[in-house]
Amino acid sequence: MWHAARRLASSAAMRPLKVGFVGAGAVGTYFGVRLAELGHDVRFLVRKRHDAPERLCVKSWQGDFALEGPTIAREPAALGDDLDRVLVGLKSTALEQENVLRDLLEPCVSATTRVQLLMNGLGAEERAAEIVDAKRVHGGLIYAGLSRQGHDVAHAGVPCAIHGGSFVDDAAELAAAERLWAPVDRARPAGAVAYVPQPCLLLAQWSKLAWNVPFNGCTVLAAGADVGALWRDAAGWRAAVAVIREVCRAANADLAARGAEASLDEEAVVAKLSAVTENDVISDIKRNVKSNNPSCVTTSTWLEAPFDSLIYDQHLTNYYAQGGYGHKRRRAGRRNGQVRALAHANRA
Repeated sequence: MWHAARRLASSAAMRPLKVGFVGAGAVGTYFGVRLAELGHDVRFLVRKRHDAPERLCVKSWQGDFALEGPTIAREPAALGDDLDRVLVGLKSTALEQENVLRDLLEPCVSATTRVQLLMNGLGAEERAAEIVDAKRVHGGLIYAGLSRQGHDVAHAGVPCAIHGGSFVDDAAELAAAERLWAPVDRARPAGAVAYVPQPCLLLAQWSKLAWNVPFNGCTVLAAGADVGALWRDAAGWRAAVAVIREVCRAANADLAARGAEASLDEEAVVAKLSAVTENDVISDIKRNVKSNNPSCVTTSTWLEAPFDSLIYDQHLTNYYAQGGYGHKRRRAGRRNGQVRALAHANRA
């Protein structure tokens, strides 16, 4: 994981880059502060309803760092027209609003600015490529456990990493994106973020979706049970594996349709995610035994149905059953009983 950081640290010194961060939530704050730690000129776009912080701090077992007097912009144009990079750390759902990405990027990008979207899901890079030259568009997948604490961000769990790729899978652009995470001079430490170049961005995105889609969806179906609980339950794990396989097949169809030579090995993905989950479960069991708080999961109401409709119906039903959208609760109808059974059956 750290080979990239070590290689970058040993490279020749570079000039500080001017970086604008759109979306100063946990992701934007953490990675923006880490870039400032490396010596870059970082500017944050902060929504008007939020206070302008006088100090941004990241707290991590990989090392703390405080950025005093951060540069805060209230409008995209205030980030400047001389940016080398614009990094977007929004939630994917933010792009559902028409023209939101265009409104954010057009005022602050120039003919030489590279744009990288640090977002889950698919399709954000395509939208960015409608605004700037596709060759200067990059994607990035975050692997880190981050949480906001006021204006500060705490990091716990796995080492922070960005799996980044060029939208057009250009090798020179891939190297240029990696250089952003190099210290500007040799007096600075290598940094706490490992940048892992991905030769095929679309493959990397589908690889992460092979985890996010089944486990985010199935934990919703299980009324909030954690991933470890799914793994321990035979029916729950069968449902998760079925969705993993479905995602792999969708990924390979998409990759083939776009002319990519890469593909996901369905069996290898299932084996890898099973092993990762098993390791997490062992840790959870140890914690639960110590705290006398055994985990639970349902078994009897996993349904054989297309995944999208299953997740949609059961999630909304659960939400209505808990009182959400009160005027629509009647629409949930008989499915409420299924959700309650899903939430309470077979508790340990």
